[in-house]
Amino acid sequence: QEKREEIWSNVLALGRPVNYHHNFDVRYNLPISKIPILSWINSSVNYDATYDWRASSLAAKAFGNNIQNNNSIKLNTQFNLTSLYNKVPFLKKLLANKGANDRRRPVPRNNAKNKKEDDTEIDNKENKLKILKYMAKGLFSVKNFAISYSENNGTFLPGFMPTTQVFGLNNPVSSPAPTLGFVLGSQEDIRYLAAQNGWLSTDTELNYLYSQSVSKNLNLRATVEPVSRFKVMFTGSRRYSETENEYFKNTADLSIPGSKPVFEHLSTSKTGNFNISFLALRTSFVKDRADNTSQLFENFLKYRVDIAQRLGGNNTQSFPDGYGPSSQDVMIPAFLAAYSGKNPKRQSLNLFPSVPMPNWNINFNGFTKIKWVKENFKNITLSHSYRSSYSVGSFISNLNYVPPSEQELNPNIYSGNYMPELQIDQINITEQFAPFFKLDVTMKNSVTTRFEYKKDRTISLSLANSQVTEVKGAEYALGLGYRIQGVQLIFDGGAGQQKVNSDLDLRADISIRKNKTMIRRVEEETNQPTSGQSLVTLKFAADYVINNKINLKLFYDQIVTKYVVSSSFPTSNTNVGLSLRFSLM
Repeated sequence: QEKREEIWSNVLALGRPVNYHHNFDVRYNLPISKIPILSWINSSVNYDATYDWRASSLAAKAFGNNIQNNNSIKLNTQFNLTSLYNKVPFLKKLLANKGANDRRRPVPRNNAKNKKEDDTEIDNKENKLKILKYMAKGLFSVKNFAISYSENNGTFLPGFMPTTQVFGLNNPVSSPAPTLGFVLGSQEDIRYLAAQNGWLSTDTELNYLYSQSVSKNLNLRATVEPVSRFKVMFTGSRRYSETENEYFKNTADLSIPGSKPVFEHLSTSKTGNFNISFLALRTSFVKDRADNTSQLFENFLKYRVDIAQRLGGNNTQSFPDGYGPSSQDVMIPAFLAAYSGKNPKRQSLNLFPSVPMPNWNINFNGFTKIKWVKENFKNITLSHSYRSSYSVGSFISNLNYVPPSEQELNPNIYSGNYMPELQIDQINITEQFAPFFKLDVTMKNSVTTRFEYKKDRTISLSLANSQVTEVKGAEYALGLGYRIQGVQLIFDGGAGQQKVNSDLDLRADISIRKNKTMIRRVEEETNQPTSGQSLVTLKFAADYVINNKINLKLFYDQIVTKYVVSSSFPTSNTNVGLSLRFSLM
């Protein structure tokens, strides 16, 4: 009888749901643009959420089920400032590309003297209006501004005993578990309510982690056009993610008569990462000395005293207690101040800055307005771009952290410094001029020319071994292209000769790039080049399109590498060949 009941119980268990999932998405356009005076603003909000209920294994029913929810909130707002300017008739006329001044009124034909005086008067008015237009375009050069913010949150709760019934809830009328808010994506902590209502497993051997995560992303974008065909795109971003894990379980022995469950927080830990747009332009072109020493690295070592004194609240010439030269709270602000060119007394002590710094992208193609240029060139474009970021690769919370006022300094623990709340292993500053300068020229005779200069660097501070790693690179590139129209080739495919008339595209590129890696040790104050190379790349290609399915290409590629360190030998790689590409579609 007992065996039959066990079999029947397993059959019923196999028929129960093993997973429940639902999601929903709510989108709403804020009616701000419906207000006439604010019609230049468009804003939308999006909220979506998911909920999962997963049944436990039949062999571990005492551990309960697993429930999880996620939500995502997105806010997008765009400010179309051009529409705002056009609401003012005077500005609309002034900022227009062609205004009323482009159409001259008929000049009276009384006599030559009156005509000359009228022309002079009209020219003076037009000149004044042109000056006013240039000033207005400079003052009202911001064309649009956009803000995008998104936040993702999630909770994972193991040991949930109730099964799912309606809409993911158990007993949805009298005592809905795990609450309506949770199944709709709410991140409110329901553990105490769940423990009080008996929703959680009381098995002391439960070893699944409770987890809560959050990710916040902010993006800013603005377009500025001070003059026609001169556009500047400013961008900024900030990203922060964090995950908190801990064991939340019963620690009381329920085999003892009269004992009740006692739920405790055990082994709480927090991990995450951080990235924000940065501005290190002041130190971009500071070069190392001939002996590989660096003024920026020396500033970093020197700024540690200034930062430590600010943290310790004293004006002595040495490091205060708890904030020594190797303290994380001292080294990071000193590092950021030194490599961004900022005064250490004005450097923020916040390891996770709130305000993103601007990066930009510049394009100008207005040269064709000049008559001589327009007659000889199809297009001339100048480009410049700057991107930089400060990032914390990862951080983790210290399990034994207490406020500094409650800590006892020990020279054998953190070198006598205060224990930081978050332990950071490495931070990075990356910077790219991609490109610093780029010139694209297309002539009337189909000759194209490209000249480009790029520059980049990555500076990393390792707090685990107190060293700074600098990787710097620079590249020069020159490209030439020419299209020969109407090139006739004769092919013999076995069925007689066939003439093909098509364009021949010729392309030649040469680039020179130099990379260098330096390791600078903080404790020893030493500078050592560890790797680096000079690369010369030559490329030539001739493309001939036989038809829309067959392409013939002749190419020559060569890369010559010369290394900085003497232990590596120069190398050269050359590829020469003919390729035939056939497309089936």
